[in-house]
Amino acid sequence: MGVIEGWEFPWIKPKVSTGPMSESELVREQGGWVFAGSISNSILGFAFWALAAHLFTSSAVGITGSLVSLSSLATSIGMLGLDNGLVRFIGRVDRPRALMWQVLLVGGGLSSVVGIVLSAVVLGVSNAAAQEFAILVALSVALTTSQTCFQITDGSILAARKSEYLAYRAVAYGLAKIVLLFAVATAGVVGLFGSYTLPLLAITVVSLFLVWRVWPVRKEGGIPTRLRELSSLSIGNWIHGFTYSLPSRLGPSIMLIFVGPSPVAYFFIALQLAEVLNYIPESVSKSLFAHGSLRDHLPTSLTSSMRRLLAAILVPMVALGVVLASIGMTIVGGTTYGAHGLALQLFLLATLPKAGIQLYKAQFNVDRRPVALIVMGSALGLSTLAFLVTGLALRVDPDWLPVSWILGGVLALGVGWWLSRRPAASGPETRAGAG
Repeated sequence: MGVIEGWEFPWIKPKVSTGPMSESELVREQGGWVFAGSISNSILGFAFWALAAHLFTSSAVGITGSLVSLSSLATSIGMLGLDNGLVRFIGRVDRPRALMWQVLLVGGGLSSVVGIVLSAVVLGVSNAAAQEFAILVALSVALTTSQTCFQITDGSILAARKSEYLAYRAVAYGLAKIVLLFAVATAGVVGLFGSYTLPLLAITVVSLFLVWRVWPVRKEGGIPTRLRELSSLSIGNWIHGFTYSLPSRLGPSIMLIFVGPSPVAYFFIALQLAEVLNYIPESVSKSLFAHGSLRDHLPTSLTSSMRRLLAAILVPMVALGVVLASIGMTIVGGTTYGAHGLALQLFLLATLPKAGIQLYKAQFNVDRRPVALIVMGSALGLSTLAFLVTGLALRVDPDWLPVSWILGGVLALGVGWWLSRRPAASGPETRAGAG
């Protein structure tokens, strides 16, 4: 069967190849499935939040959005970056299932504790839903633990090159939470948060059985690998993921304290709408990482090819999104949300530097450079959060606060470029990661 090459670039004439798939084709194929799962999750997520904006009050949407973001932050903290370590090493070990279960126990247990603490603190300080405090904290813990297990099983499936399963699960979760949303339309913030959490919990349980299909109990020729051997690269990814996600995960909660739930609702919806474009480079990055992990090397030519592909896709999409931002916000939440189209425009512009950051993340992971991951992620997360807090302290219009994401992204992209020019073989972090 022939394979079409060069289709992704409009300035290159496509040609048909009958030989084995190239590295670029393999990355595109697996990345395509990852993106299919991400885009399905986004589209169905849009439908969920659009319906939520019409069926529930802005206060309920603001509180739920803050808790969802906070649960994602708790997941990033509690997982310790072990999902990335799993992708890097599971294909090489003699007992892949045992390694995965160890990662699940450590990540899931720690995430549960972090979820309790973060949700209790934010709900207690904001006093936004005092009567539903206990139920919302319980749901936050369930969501945090489910997300952790979901991402860890994602890593094992991706490493096995069975990314089509990721797309199937995303569709199942998206449809289930929309159906449940209608059933709890009169249940207020508890119903809204529950409809987001409970379907993920059920699908996560099913996913634990799914991974039995992709990895054997024992693998001939594998090397013995214990959990502690993942620690160097995993800790690098953990700190990177924690700092990288701080603005998006913690930002709505900080705004909830400073400006109240209604402005957070508009900000959160704009953030979710722009997030769909971030899934494109994230999908390519994950596929590059999985491919490079199996080869133990990531060619520069392959990374450059993916960079050109992302530019050809993202630049026109961002331009179109900027033009249609107000219309998109109106479709999702009505005219009240449509008046805040500026926030969506700024979030869309912020996706461009983050695309380059994702490619550097794949490169640093394959090269086993945890310190480079930490520095780049910290540059993005901490600077963006600093810009955001400064804007809140200066009482900047909330619609302008996404400028913080643009400034932080540009700064981190520059840091990633500088780090990538350093020779990987001579860096101390490479030796630490290799250990």
